[in-house]
Amino acid sequence: MITSIKQIYTISITFLMLIAFVVFKFPVYYGLLLPATLIVIALFIFSLDKLLILIAFCTPLSVELMLGTAGINLPDEPMMFAFSLLFFLKLWQEPPAFKTIFKNPLTICVIVFYFWLIITSLSSSIPLVSFKFLLAHFWFIGTGFLWGFFIFQKSQNIKNFIISYGLGLCLIVYYTSIRHWQRGFSQKSGTFVMNPFFDDHTVYSAVCAMIFVFAIVLIIKGRAYLSSLNFIFLLIIAASTTVGILLSYSRAAWLSILITLGFAILLKWQIKFKTIIIGLILAASIALLFQNQIYQSIRFNKVASGKTLAGDLKSISNISTDDSNVERLNRWKSAWRMFQEKPFWGYGPGTYQFQYSGYQRAHEMTSISTTTGDMGGIHSEYLRPLIESGVIGLLTFLMLVFTVIKLLLTVIYQSPDKQLQLYAQAVLLSLATYLMHGFLNNFLDQDKAALIFWALLGMTAAIYHQYTNQKTLI
Repeated sequence: MITSIKQIYTISITFLMLIAFVVFKFPVYYGLLLPATLIVIALFIFSLDKLLILIAFCTPLSVELMLGTAGINLPDEPMMFAFSLLFFLKLWQEPPAFKTIFKNPLTICVIVFYFWLIITSLSSSIPLVSFKFLLAHFWFIGTGFLWGFFIFQKSQNIKNFIISYGLGLCLIVYYTSIRHWQRGFSQKSGTFVMNPFFDDHTVYSAVCAMIFVFAIVLIIKGRAYLSSLNFIFLLIIAASTTVGILLSYSRAAWLSILITLGFAILLKWQIKFKTIIIGLILAASIALLFQNQIYQSIRFNKVASGKTLAGDLKSISNISTDDSNVERLNRWKSAWRMFQEKPFWGYGPGTYQFQYSGYQRAHEMTSISTTTGDMGGIHSEYLRPLIESGVIGLLTFLMLVFTVIKLLLTVIYQSPDKQLQLYAQAVLLSLATYLMHGFLNNFLDQDKAALIFWALLGMTAAIYHQYTNQKTLI
């Protein structure tokens, strides 16, 4: 923070000199970027919480700029990188001010998760790819989780973050819908009309689903905590993301919302964390035990997607004629062969798409298969750490997920603070859509989804910290 009038004068004179330099040295249109740059610099100096809100708004609107073989998303990723560096600078200058974050159980999980990414990057089969992956996670975690822990201590910042990201996303939904309309709302065009802001319809729909669920929870249960303007913003966001989800033709997004609705009903019944764990273990055991019978029951399903919602949901189990589904099986079978070869260390973070080609089998490949690593990744947020960082990589990710669920359930069921309960429920249900989506896709290497994911974890840590403080006072 600035503490003296001398500092204000110094910064003001510096800004004026910079403006003069740009005006006289560069073409006029370069000068148009200067006000935005100065605003960001001012936020770094004066208001970190507003900077995070600005990053949230910019993230859906960011586009990738290729620098040789590497790409960076502008303007959000440079801001996230600088924001994360600032965290560690302040941590070095004022360590006592940051001690609370390292007492949070979720922080321990994040540190273990990231530490193992570092270890497996050192042993990576393609070190350069892994270190790029590691660097991207540095600014995702630094911005969403580390700064989020402190900034989300003020509950209104949770709401402001979601509204800011949601309004930025609304602009993309309008852009996408117009392009979609120009092409007759065809299913084929629905897979690419969100370019260049989103890579494809799957990550676009996943992000829309997360924001939609969060907005709906606040609209239905949080009216008492919202101003009239915020309520209107949330209605606009909910309506816009509904359009985005419907026109994305993404079966995984629709399915994730339906499952999340069922999970919301279970929350009403006060389902315990232990019950969730036992249920998941039983479901996995039954699936493994009866895998042959399950395969036989779905192998003749030839329902095509793109006609009705019911048909789209049924087509999820079409593993005979649906190229998208058959290709997923191809990727997963390739992943299993890779795991058998390197079960402990894995191939290195971010390397799957560049390494799986040699593990494919000709009879399992489809018309959309590739041997050049340019058609997406593993299509599973759970298989990816297993293949890229080994068994321990998967365990650290699962530890992260289950710790989040446990902490949020504790707040929902035990906190006397109704507003805290509300935000905990909104975070949990929003995160649930992504965790369900993660069985069929993986997006945590992309800024659009990664920022929300790590911000939701930052919200979780902040909410739980507030809960434990209230509990201590009682």
